[in-house]
Amino acid sequence: MRLKVATVVLFLLLAPTVGASELSRFNAAVAQAYTHYRTAVFYLHTGNPAVAEFELQQAIELWNDQVMAFRDSVPDAFADDGAWTQTLEDVIARLQQAQTLAQGNEAEAAEAELLPIRETLADLRARGGVRVFSDCIDEANAAMDALWVFRHEPPDFADAEAVNALRAQTAVTAYLYERCQAEAPPEIAAAPEFQRIMGGTLTSLSRLWPAIDAGDAEVVISILREIRSFDRMLWLQFG
Repeated sequence: MRLKVATVVLFLLLAPTVGASELSRFNAAVAQAYTHYRTAVFYLHTGNPAVAEFELQQAIELWNDQVMAFRDSVPDAFADDGAWTQTLEDVIARLQQAQTLAQGNEAEAAEAELLPIRETLADLRARGGVRVFSDCIDEANAAMDALWVFRHEPPDFADAEAVNALRAQTAVTAYLYERCQAEAPPEIAAAPEFQRIMGGTLTSLSRLWPAIDAGDAEVVISILREIRSFDRMLWLQFG
């Protein structure tokens, strides 16, 4: 009797750990493939489809070998997701199509094929209530996208409402970057390049305030360019 009770207790103690381990393994497998995906997007965006094709091949192999292994072994967080299988298959289909386009030297079309994958994976995690560091970076990047609008459409500094919109988006972007800095896993937080990117971004954001107060559109635009560069590097290396 005691043996049976001990067995049940042990099972209950280990069950959540097993489930968490499955989810951790899935997230790690996706992250590995996603690293090559990000690099492929970068090379396609800069007009180098030959190198992008190599990165896509790595992403495809990792997705097929590691991620698709979870198609019929669904982590508990996604157990009720009716779009689970379709989502995994959609990603590999896009990777393969992008590779074909890259092989044909169609960099722009290949990049367009890849871009929805980022949102597809974020939506998958959101449906399962799962959050990884990549989601934090997505939010920071989205805030910077909204701030970047002021690069091409700087406010009329005589219009208080327009200036306040710029101030508000600057504050949101700074907050989300600071949150990612705080949420970074230890191995990322300790990386010199992460510290450089984060430090540079937050310093540039802090310099926006006096430029806005001075109504200096030229300086505002220059600083936004700096931040945009950091923003892209953050996603490429740690997203």
